[in-house]
Amino acid sequence: MKIYSPILFALLACFFLLIGVKAVLSKKPVFISSKYFYGLIILAFLPLLINTADMISKGYSGKIGLIMYLNPVLFVFLLVFFWFQMKGYMAIGISDDSFREAIHFSLNKNELPFEEKLSVMTLPSLNNELQVAIQSWIGSGQIKLKRSEKTGVLPKIIAAIDEYYATKNITANNFTSIFYIVMGTLMLIFAGVFFYVLP
Repeated sequence: MKIYSPILFALLACFFLLIGVKAVLSKKPVFISSKYFYGLIILAFLPLLINTADMISKGYSGKIGLIMYLNPVLFVFLLVFFWFQMKGYMAIGISDDSFREAIHFSLNKNELPFEEKLSVMTLPSLNNELQVAIQSWIGSGQIKLKRSEKTGVLPKIIAAIDEYYATKNITANNFTSIFYIVMGTLMLIFAGVFFYVLP
């Protein structure tokens, strides 16, 4: 764990610093596949699974009982839950109005007729729905297809949204980006502390 914990914190730090710095320097919203965040969740939970396996192998399971075996079950359950929740793309640095306009631009550019409802764009030509969630005060959101079998469509939509922001003078909401930079910096510090302090 002395080696794994610092490496884990360093990887998480680099990920958050990369996103935060990119968003701040580009002054435009950044879109990241939710799969990367899902991978981070797996990395974050792995120490718990490793510790549980280590304790079971050393015979502690008899002393602690059923609780010991609930950890891996909970781990798998959470991974399945997050797999369904974390699809599509995460948006960093967006605002309500500009993001809505960017989505409209993208769907029109990709010749995808749509019917707009609350947080949903119905796409009749694909028999699908584009689901949009926005937390405008922190400048973040998520965009995904309800049925993800149309794997080639969403990247095209995201590419056109990127194109929209590249051609417009829109200032990004850097709340989340700055938070990521601060968190990444603290994680790098923790990584160094863990390496030198843990026995």
